[in-house]
Amino acid sequence: MTVPEGFKVTLFAAEPNVRQPIAQTIDHRGRLWVAENFSYPGWLQPAQEKDRILIFEDTDGDGHFDRRTVFWDQGKTVTGLALGFGGVWVAATPSLLFIPDKNGDDVPDGPPRVVLDGWDVKAQHNLFNALNWGPDGWLYGCNGILSNSLVGAPGTPDNRRTPINCGVWRYHPTKQVFEAFAHGTTNPWGLDFDDYGELFITNCVLPHLFHAPPGARFQRMFGEDFNANSYELMPSCADHIHWSRSEAWSDVRSLGVSATTDRAGGGHAHVGAMIYLGDNWPDRYRNSVFMNNIHGHRVNHDRLDFQGSGYVARHEKDFLFGNDAWFRAMELRYGPDGGVFLTDWSDVGECHENDSDMAHRENGRIYKVTYGDVKPLKVDLSTLDDAALVNLQTHKNDWYVRQSRRILQERAAEGRDMNGAQRALSALLETEKQAPRQLRALWALHVTGGLSKDALEGCLRHPSEHVRGWAARLIVEDKKPSPTSRAIFEKMARDDPSPRVRLALASALQRMPVGDRWEIAKGLVAHAEDANDASLPLMIWYGIEPLAAADPARAAALIALARLPLLRQFLARRAAQETKGGEALVALVAGKKDSALRRDVLKGMDDAFQGRKKVDAPAGWGTVFEQLARSDDAEVRKQSILLALRFGDPRASTILKATAKDHSAPAAERRDALSALASKREVGLSSDLIGLLDDPAVRGTALRSLAAYDDPATPAAVVSRFPSMSRTDKNDAVNMLASRPAFAKALLDAVEQGTVPARDLPVTVARQIQGLNNPALSAKLEAVWGTLRPTSKEKSALLARYKTLLNTDRLASADRAKGRLLFRNTCASCHKLFEDGGDLGPELTGSDRANLDYVLQNVLDPSATVGRDFRLTTVATRDGRVLSGLIRSQNDRTMVVQTVNEKLTLDRDDVEEVKIAEASVMPEGLFEKLSDDEVRDLVAYLASGAVAGTPKK
Repeated sequence: MTVPEGFKVTLFAAEPNVRQPIAQTIDHRGRLWVAENFSYPGWLQPAQEKDRILIFEDTDGDGHFDRRTVFWDQGKTVTGLALGFGGVWVAATPSLLFIPDKNGDDVPDGPPRVVLDGWDVKAQHNLFNALNWGPDGWLYGCNGILSNSLVGAPGTPDNRRTPINCGVWRYHPTKQVFEAFAHGTTNPWGLDFDDYGELFITNCVLPHLFHAPPGARFQRMFGEDFNANSYELMPSCADHIHWSRSEAWSDVRSLGVSATTDRAGGGHAHVGAMIYLGDNWPDRYRNSVFMNNIHGHRVNHDRLDFQGSGYVARHEKDFLFGNDAWFRAMELRYGPDGGVFLTDWSDVGECHENDSDMAHRENGRIYKVTYGDVKPLKVDLSTLDDAALVNLQTHKNDWYVRQSRRILQERAAEGRDMNGAQRALSALLETEKQAPRQLRALWALHVTGGLSKDALEGCLRHPSEHVRGWAARLIVEDKKPSPTSRAIFEKMARDDPSPRVRLALASALQRMPVGDRWEIAKGLVAHAEDANDASLPLMIWYGIEPLAAADPARAAALIALARLPLLRQFLARRAAQETKGGEALVALVAGKKDSALRRDVLKGMDDAFQGRKKVDAPAGWGTVFEQLARSDDAEVRKQSILLALRFGDPRASTILKATAKDHSAPAAERRDALSALASKREVGLSSDLIGLLDDPAVRGTALRSLAAYDDPATPAAVVSRFPSMSRTDKNDAVNMLASRPAFAKALLDAVEQGTVPARDLPVTVARQIQGLNNPALSAKLEAVWGTLRPTSKEKSALLARYKTLLNTDRLASADRAKGRLLFRNTCASCHKLFEDGGDLGPELTGSDRANLDYVLQNVLDPSATVGRDFRLTTVATRDGRVLSGLIRSQNDRTMVVQTVNEKLTLDRDDVEEVKIAEASVMPEGLFEKLSDDEVRDLVAYLASGAVAGTPKK
């Protein structure tokens, strides 16, 4: 291994004494507890071997264990553990278990008790994990994206359970309350708290780090946020990524092949967050976050800097290199001597590669990383009295702080007299000058029940912004802030100079009754300085979103006070959906001459009505439109015309038609005008669209828009122009023609006659035609194009054939530049590679595309394993159109459907039927339409580490 100068790594334990170490924690005696997982990846199959929990102890302090105890050996799907309250908490999907050991003799007092259940084992490698105690006394954990879970105590009916997929959850050990703490990301695996009690999670796949204030909603790899009115989700707090988007992450497995990804950090899969707060490593590492980079075989290091209301994570030099292709570090934990335990899964595969059960269950390592000389240390904090535990709240090593705080919490929960400890903690809170130590006193008082409402309200006036913010969080923990607390919140929202305090107040809104949020919201939305903050506008929005539905008129008044453009847009968008909301918004823009405010309100209203077929004009619109259409602000004029169109105002249709036909107008404005008219199903537009097929600047938009009209003249007009179209326009043409039975018949006739080459019909279009459920068309498709779905026997034969064909020598002769063109023609409509392509399917840049087996299995049998968010959906409209793709979002009024070539917002009244198939949106038969050389070139390009150049002559 390679570590910075002054550090050393010792082998604490290895196989056969430890195997498949997936999680670890450290007890109050400094002993290491390790969860071994043998049931991965066959979660749903009978276990080949039971998962176990082991205890390791280094009695002589030489950096190697010399005592090993098997605590429990009957586990399955174990992915996390934590200690406290007289036992062991175990993440074992579908349950959170508690194994009692009240006397601490390392022998379970009885069988595990199911505390919570409902986690879905179908989440595959995205199970819940990373148990860790928070400073507020709750048990925290992470949850992955691949399946929805409904969590609750055993026997709880579904309608009273808490839904969660990807994100963070927490559970209170004595109140027995479960909550979803934050939503989003992909597969978070690892969480820790910094010196200020702020939560950070590491994400396995793509963005690697998120700062998670309570109630956050993060960007997701795919799928919808649980709240359809979230509108926008929060990004990663990191200003960098740990890999190069121009390369495949799989290239770095060979240790050094990918120089740019190697320099960036080694890859996109991260696990095991640790924010170092120990006392052995040099101070320059304190309060920095460390995470294990699976594909890079290393430990990354990010520096956490305050920025606005939160943080920005900046890239530092990678801390540790495993220099071994088998190195798969999982978790990092610092202990009583400040040294860090590092667990190593020790395998050559990861993630999807192990789904075929090629795991090496005989391996496992635990290392200890220390700086300089470390003296042997023996501790047992459980033997200390309360006063000593209080004194440990000032220890430099946060291991002592956390352990002693939890022990104090346990003693309080047992009913012991904590008055002495609480007096000492109160004195500490008053006398300490450093914010982290003040917070430690505050947290310890909270978990021991030593904070009255009056005391917490007093903390809202504390000199430290961190104490004020945390006091706000703790006041709303029970979701019942007092009138006094609310009054102070209102003043803080107006006057507190700290954006971090405003972030805490924004979080607090979500835990308050809707009617109590208005006055606080007024103060928060008025801070223009927060407009570009990475978190505040969205966190405020998540807290005030219900207000617009509760009282649209009052929401319009809130818009007038708001100085954050995003919030003005979102409030208008939400209020416009409610009765009388549009009327209040029209009155607002009529009474306010502020162009910026008008732009935001009109934009929000237009967004609210996207896809709506029938929208009644709000009272007063006619007069206001005349004002807006004469505005000096071009954007105000544009937005008002679009809104007028949605309200059925004939003046808007006239203006937009003129713009669409005006060859001197900017092409983007002409395309926007056409799209708006088509989305409204403007009567008589199809003839204009056909006329614009000869105009390259708007041809693509005209083609896509023609699908909305069942005009018998369309097929002939499109087919006659097909040979002269660009590749992109041809794709739009065949997708449009495949959307209606009469159009599809004309398309297949053209294929039969040779006007449209069969190879210009991608598999996605063939499947779209098959989705029309017309036997005559299906028969014609098979006759002129071919079969769509091979049998299982044929798939096996194809797999064998292509594995033989695509041998190393043949791939070496591939023309990757031609492969790039093939990718654009066959794959890019759905998939993005090297920032080029569509977003119907998963991005391929970060996939295992250098693995031939992986590529062949997904191309030849894409429906073998398909995530719920990538199942093919067929939507039939009442006017005879059929769409195939994915539902991106939906509510009671509209549905957003992503097809191969466009994203459409449909009025629910226009949707006749929705069918979700078990099949993947990825079609079969892709390779069968290509020559062997083309398959070779395409596969070679898919496996390449960078964008290929122009084709060879």
